Amino acid sequence: MLILRAAGGTVEISEHGAEPHSLRGPDGHEYLWQAGEAWRRHAPILFPIVGRVPDDTITVDGRTYPLTQHGFARDLEWDVMATDDSSATLRLRDSDGTRARFPFGFQLTAHYAVDDDGLLTTYEVTNPGDTPLPVSLGSHPAFAWPLEPEAARTEHVVVFDEPEPAPVRRLDHTLVLPGSEPTPVDGAVLRLDPTLFVADAIVMDRVVSRGLRYLAPSGRGVRLTWDDAFDVFVLWSPPDGANLLCLEPCVGGAAPVDFAGELRDKPGVRLVEPGATFRVSYRIDPLTP
Repeated sequence: MLILRAAGGTVEISEHGAEPHSLRGPDGHEYLWQAGEAWRRHAPILFPIVGRVPDDTITVDGRTYPLTQHGFARDLEWDVMATDDSSATLRLRDSDGTRARFPFGFQLTAHYAVDDDGLLTTYEVTNPGDTPLPVSLGSHPAFAWPLEPEAARTEHVVVFDEPEPAPVRRLDHTLVLPGSEPTPVDGAVLRLDPTLFVADAIVMDRVVSRGLRYLAPSGRGVRLTWDDAFDVFVLWSPPDGANLLCLEPCVGGAAPVDFAGELRDKPGVRLVEPGATFRVSYRIDPLTP
């Protein structure tokens, strides 16, 4: 476990999946979900797909490959390229095992830096090949809900930086259903309630904001901000009412339930040209009362 510290807090990063396991604010308060039976992860990286594809199968140049939900980056060991007291860089490269599921060369880098305000996460996807690299990429941080034991879950809110009037999408076994439904966001405010997630995740594929605050009644919370390249935002909690809330900035999203065709044609896929690097960043800054 890599431990990073600065005035903005303390972060623990596992080499397995390059996954943050802990994010503590300056006062030592833990903000991340600490795993458990309801969900065994903390903040996985989603690559080279977000969500699922029909039959857990992708098609590349007419040939099919097995690729399960959220891809494989979260389940592999990463190489530590550099680390110091407040930052770490980890890297994942393609291998025989990844090419059996995703037949492309790639280099995926995750850079974490703790500063005076919190945690900056930067992902880089480099294409070493000679054909366009089709990828989606997402971060799946799970926060404690409630943020404080004495607070009711229904007293928490998510406040977006801008009003979010656009309809939202829903999922069927992590595939996107056709059509949409009215947003549960009232202006810029989403009042949290476990019943919001009975029908699975809330997929905001027309999100306007590039930031939000997730807040307990006391004012404790987190501030999330993300780059424009994150074009989908997902909120999720297990429908059985587990004490976690996932706030997920994503590049692309799950496939429609009726999608059939080449991976490069899947809605939301980003094509990284040969020799190019796609870079995207987001922040998690603890807010103390």
